[in-house]
Amino acid sequence: MRTDPDVQLMLAFKAGNERAFHDLFDKYKKQVINYCYRFCGHRAVAEELAQEAFLRIYKAAPRYRPKARFRTWLFKIAANVCLNEIRRPVYRQQLESLDQLPERESGQARPDIQLANAERQRMVRLAIRDLPDKQRVALLLRVEGEFSYKEIAAQIGRSVNHVKTLIHRGRLALRHSLASYLGE
Repeated sequence: MRTDPDVQLMLAFKAGNERAFHDLFDKYKKQVINYCYRFCGHRAVAEELAQEAFLRIYKAAPRYRPKARFRTWLFKIAANVCLNEIRRPVYRQQLESLDQLPERESGQARPDIQLANAERQRMVRLAIRDLPDKQRVALLLRVEGEFSYKEIAAQIGRSVNHVKTLIHRGRLALRHSLASYLGE
């Protein structure tokens, strides 16, 4: 693991190099926000959750031991932060409206296509949010984080075969819950 340049940055941060933490933050900020967004479906909440994940890493620096790739450790922390958030008794859920559609950039599709795309994305986010926690974590780590089955297994403490089963069942559940919407 010591050949991982991100591990080297984290070790440098542990030794007192603040710039190393900023480099890690800059490198992974967008990925972690996107990962958290897949969990909660709200950009502002995702940004807060990503911030919480990085804060935990910052505070954990004195205890850091490189047992896995840094990226694996980071996304495990992000997954735990997200799971803690959605398990809260009062989950910060906002109502979505047409006012919250992404702003139109030049050259983008017509408004009706944008609306259809936004609705499809909303349906997928809701379907992902309804998955059991372990399936959601495994599926998002695989699709969003692009982790291998072995890396996911290490992160969630399960066998590779169990991870494959979780991802397969998660995909089936998504297909089933989106079937009526997709006209299948």
